[in-house]
Amino acid sequence: MTITSLADEIGLPSLDKALVKGFPQEHEDSVKAASSYLADQIREDTVVAKDIDSFIKDTLNLLPKSKRPDVLEFLLAKKGILLCQAGAIEDGLKFYGEALEVKETPSTWALKGSALLQVDRLDEAFDAFEKAFELRQEFGVQKQEYLNDLIIAWSTSAQLRGLGGILEQDVSEAQKGVEEFLGVSSKANAEGLGASLAHLAVDKTASANLKSALEELELMVRLLSIKDPFEGWREFSKEISAVWPKDVSAVEEIRAQRG
Repeated sequence: MTITSLADEIGLPSLDKALVKGFPQEHEDSVKAASSYLADQIREDTVVAKDIDSFIKDTLNLLPKSKRPDVLEFLLAKKGILLCQAGAIEDGLKFYGEALEVKETPSTWALKGSALLQVDRLDEAFDAFEKAFELRQEFGVQKQEYLNDLIIAWSTSAQLRGLGGILEQDVSEAQKGVEEFLGVSSKANAEGLGASLAHLAVDKTASANLKSALEELELMVRLLSIKDPFEGWREFSKEISAVWPKDVSAVEEIRAQRG
């Protein structure tokens, strides 16, 4: 079971849609300076890989030297997007890699992360999301919007990893997913983006097995988030007290049940 197949089963939208939609267009003016035709294609989302290849080969050098690295990184990443959308994930990853060799940008790291999820290279995917977050100050004018999309994709995929581990009875994998989710939660809260954290849910038609696994995931998140075990017990005691019948001794009742 892969993260993408599990997302489909739950009915989640593609994890990379928001990241692709928000892909920065800050170098569009530079592209337009050399080729208004290509700039229009990119803006209208009609560009194809061979148009990008042609521009890089014949036109990129018409730009000032100072602008070439940014534009080249942008176009290589755009080609990576097109290839991934066509289902050629490994080829897309190759171009994301080439783009990042020219210049590391948070948007391309995030896109690479979403592509890695699709081929079930989870550790690499989460490392890529981490890189994107580390470079968040370079998101530019789109920072908050794009960071929001990153947090959604990252927190969703972390929970899916945990859920997949529970369904496959792989405790180690489930724990990795939950711990990743808790790490993302901490970062999101520090950025004032706690509301952007995704929380998985299933509809009434979901199988009993899936519903049970999701409940177990929620419990794992809760338990592993407890830093102070005594605090956890105190909170647990409050919950029990709120529903326990008055004038009934919890201690005596437990003894009776055990006895």
